[in-house]
Amino acid sequence: MNEARALTKVEVTGLLDRFHHEVPFPESDSFVIVHGPNGVGKTKLLELLSAVAWPIQLDTLLELPFGTLNLSFSDNTRLTVIKKTPKLDSDDQRRNRPRELGITFTLTAQNLETTKWSPAAKSPLDTDISTWIDRDSRNLSAHERELRNTLAHHMAITRFWESQDPWHSELPTNVRELLLDSAPDTLKKFLSGLRVHVIDTHRLLVQPREEDRRRRRPASTKVEEFSQDLSKRLSKELAENSRTSQERDRTYPRRLLGTSLMHVASEQEIRDRYDDQEDLRRQLGDISLIDERSGVIEIPEHMEDWQRAVLWTYLEDTEEKLSTFKDVLARVSLLRDIVNSRFLFKDLEIDRDHGFRLVSDDGQELDLASLSSGEQHELVLVYDLLFNVNPGAIVLIDEPEISLHVSWQKRFMSDLRRIADLVQFRTIVATHSPQIAGKWADRMVRLGPSAE
Repeated sequence: MNEARALTKVEVTGLLDRFHHEVPFPESDSFVIVHGPNGVGKTKLLELLSAVAWPIQLDTLLELPFGTLNLSFSDNTRLTVIKKTPKLDSDDQRRNRPRELGITFTLTAQNLETTKWSPAAKSPLDTDISTWIDRDSRNLSAHERELRNTLAHHMAITRFWESQDPWHSELPTNVRELLLDSAPDTLKKFLSGLRVHVIDTHRLLVQPREEDRRRRRPASTKVEEFSQDLSKRLSKELAENSRTSQERDRTYPRRLLGTSLMHVASEQEIRDRYDDQEDLRRQLGDISLIDERSGVIEIPEHMEDWQRAVLWTYLEDTEEKLSTFKDVLARVSLLRDIVNSRFLFKDLEIDRDHGFRLVSDDGQELDLASLSSGEQHELVLVYDLLFNVNPGAIVLIDEPEISLHVSWQKRFMSDLRRIADLVQFRTIVATHSPQIAGKWADRMVRLGPSAE
């Protein structure tokens, strides 16, 4: 999302055909908390926000009951989504015009013309050719198969177009793609910059892979999936570090020979920089990214000018090589810090080959499946925020309190702020728990009849 553009207010009318909610989100705030009784549409509000980011989830917008969604931004840009029941005319009239969904997008921005778009699907066929389409492809030539596929594509659109259901929420894939292709470029560009990341109440569920189903293997858990993901990320970091190291090593002689002895750092500066790098090595060794003893050298008590030149060039190279790990180190360190402050009688360790490792307080390695539901929720939520959210995104978190002890709930917003400061995102949190807000109760926006 454009760094100069921040979401400042969300307003929805007719949500669940009943509620009018307004959520101010000051530009200076990194989060806002919405709360209210069951049935006022907290989750539906988050689903609406997610649905308008690109690619637009037209199926969701068709399914959700709402009237108008207004999003206001800090640069006075405004996005309005209006939903109205489309009129159904006679068959003769309908065959001569596009089938409208009843959804209209209006984008108003400074120095730009107002952009308006109402997705509509045209009927490309007037006859039922399904019998020909369903013929056995083995009896068709290559040209006939290509023609059949094209006609099948159009047939799906025709069946949608002829539907009598004004809220036909299950759009055929072909229809959905054609509708999105017809959106104005200005709207596409804007919505593509509206990055949204959703963490819903089903965050522990994993979609079974086709290979697992075919081989009748048990589906992996979300914790196992994220563990594998971390291992892949660390491998990628090692590959990037290897490329940097090779480049620095290749040019080392040239840079060393070009070093001016008059401008080389002092002995104390060399010792201080070496100590800082040793501390960084120890941290990287803790997450098995490097062997912390690799590269250890003995710094002479007294140095000649040529020794200072060699050591300073070496330290500059080492700085460049180790810097490739700094971002992942910051994220992994915060992950371990938060998770290990919650877990009892066990610690989360990081291994580049396996991702997560659980070690009991008596040194025994534990299976990831031994984690309780609350521990899994904590680990999955923190990992998702640290590693899967893009900078500048709006993160939508639904009921973070699920399975968390009250003491963990009270610390959630403090943890969220630490993560948001590192990753650079803003958050809308929907919750039933007063413990989640804690000392930030002034950031809570009540949704419900009494708030109207």
